[in-house]
Amino acid sequence: MPERVAASSTGGGANAFNPYMNAALPNMRRLSDADEQMVRQMGANAHRIEGEAAYRQRWREELYPVVFGDARAPHEILVLLDFAEPRSEKIWQTVVEAARSFSPTREKIVVFANSRENYGTDLMGFAIWLTYSRQGGAMPWLSHALARWNAVKAEQKRVRGRAVPFNNEYDATARPSDYPILYTYMEKLRPPVPPGEELAVSKYCYEAGNVNLYQAMQVSAYYGVTSLPAVIVDGKPLASPSAGAIAQALR
Repeated sequence: MPERVAASSTGGGANAFNPYMNAALPNMRRLSDADEQMVRQMGANAHRIEGEAAYRQRWREELYPVVFGDARAPHEILVLLDFAEPRSEKIWQTVVEAARSFSPTREKIVVFANSRENYGTDLMGFAIWLTYSRQGGAMPWLSHALARWNAVKAEQKRVRGRAVPFNNEYDATARPSDYPILYTYMEKLRPPVPPGEELAVSKYCYEAGNVNLYQAMQVSAYYGVTSLPAVIVDGKPLASPSAGAIAQALR
């Protein structure tokens, strides 16, 4: 049934989208009055992401990827990325810089990504995979992936005269001999992803990234964020994200 984005509401406060602390999460997509009545007559309930995703073993990590800190830490830094936006690399680095003074029991960093170019979904999915398979590895990966994305774009312009949209792993290469960003990093992990498991991990990344993408749109609507990248500290979007602004917002 058709859905529409709630037109007016913007939220506030930390942890609204935290499935480790809330049984129900905000739903910024709602049925029309007629559709809602029809759903009730059928004995069904309106779509809610926590119910739709619950069949997935790691659904909480996918809806709410905590890349630093404890999921129940009181202070929350939400980072909304668009891999296709070059500024995402700089904004992410300000978050990394700010995190040097964080305590994992007091502050947590949670990442969402809604990329205008499809390959960003895979790269975000790998960050999710790293949150539980290689604890502590998600933040270095995001730093690498965002930097590599921009570097490949620049190299494409130099070699080919133009950059192409990164809609799959082979778009995100400058030369035919280049190895894709994701698979290259799988080999660098310690321990590396076994070659026989790379395809399964890659498939998982695509699926997990799409679950996260849905939440990125929900979070953006809830907090009134109209463009990415963005940083939201304890429920308040920052006008000009910087390490200092993040620290100030946490006081």
